[in-house]
Amino acid sequence: MSKAIVVWMVFSCVALCTPQPAHAQTVTWSGFSWKLTSGHMAGVALGNPANITIDAHGYLHLRIVRQNEKWTASELFTTENLGFGTYQWIIQGNVYAMDPTTVLGLFSYGPAHHIGTDAEDEIDIEFSQWNKTCHGCNADFTVYPATGNRKPKGVSAWEDNFRVSGGTLTTARMEWFADHIVFTLMNGAQPIGTVADVIKTEKYTSDATNIPQSAAPVGINLWCFKQTPAEDQSVVIRKFEFRAH
Repeated sequence: MSKAIVVWMVFSCVALCTPQPAHAQTVTWSGFSWKLTSGHMAGVALGNPANITIDAHGYLHLRIVRQNEKWTASELFTTENLGFGTYQWIIQGNVYAMDPTTVLGLFSYGPAHHIGTDAEDEIDIEFSQWNKTCHGCNADFTVYPATGNRKPKGVSAWEDNFRVSGGTLTTARMEWFADHIVFTLMNGAQPIGTVADVIKTEKYTSDATNIPQSAAPVGINLWCFKQTPAEDQSVVIRKFEFRAH
């Protein structure tokens, strides 16, 4: 969830949203327990657990939905914290050409479990045009610093916004080490340990100040940046995998 000040502090709805009842809900998916967000989350639409389903194939479906003139979005976090290792998602659908307001976030985010504060302890792979504010980008890699090293105004330690073309099945991978992070996007469903049909890859190297060091929950969200979309949005995540280093 890059652009922390904008992303996490834009709370006023363009299309006003009525808060959902505050209740915890968890699901088991891809071998992990996940807590579904109900109510406040990033962007201008509140989280609604009803927008998250698991189909007969074991695929995770996330939606942004307009119902009774109100928009709601989707978000879930692992109930356990994961540390250094390889994180991988298999995404079905053309996430490179979603509505410009839509963001798909795949990330490690400490503050969800009170580890650091917003704009700390966060590593992201995101697919979005950021409401056409990022000079033609449709994806980004972002790193926020370790606990206690929040940058002035909450800016990231490192971020790359870029434009790429991919297919309708994407492997998104981040490899988190104490002193570097490797981000890779690949066409198709690629096994961990295999690099093939690469769309984009980058390595960020720094010290323990700029790279998160604490284990944190894994998040997945589909949300609205600044405005709501022209129509309902959906994304399918076939699988999430984690392999500790």
